[in-house]
Amino acid sequence: MTAAPATPASHIRRIAVIALLVLGAIVLAGLVRSFVGTADYKTPAWAIWVHLATVVPALPLGAWLLWRQRKGDTAHRVGGRVWAMLMIVTAIDSFWIRTITGGIGPIHLFSVLTLVQVPRAIWFAKSGQIDRHLKTMRGVFFGLIAAGFFAMAPGRTLWALLFG
Repeated sequence: MTAAPATPASHIRRIAVIALLVLGAIVLAGLVRSFVGTADYKTPAWAIWVHLATVVPALPLGAWLLWRQRKGDTAHRVGGRVWAMLMIVTAIDSFWIRTITGGIGPIHLFSVLTLVQVPRAIWFAKSGQIDRHLKTMRGVFFGLIAAGFFAMAPGRTLWALLFG
């Protein structure tokens, strides 16, 4: 008896499940650490872990989606849904991160833009406005890179985590 050949969709499902399990493990580990350890940030430790657990996979996934040759196939649609979910969670979670100002700061403009632009980009794709979809998603992706750059400023949480 031979096994049925694996289809591209089954590979994508397997990768998505593994990615979600890894993401869940990272978030769970961060939450456990935040309850048993102490954080010397002005923000809850769980917010940092959720933020990093969504940003870290969003960066390479977004790059892959933007620069791969084939667009609109199953891999693009599934990857795009995962990326959009990661970006929405990242944007919402960012409002709990208030290191420098103790409140909402200028870097949170990226979060507001993400919460507006990702649904717009999805609507553009569904309505056949592929050029606008591509431009909007590029803007959100480069906003992710810019926010990461600003997050590395001295005094910010990421700076403190990496450089003490």
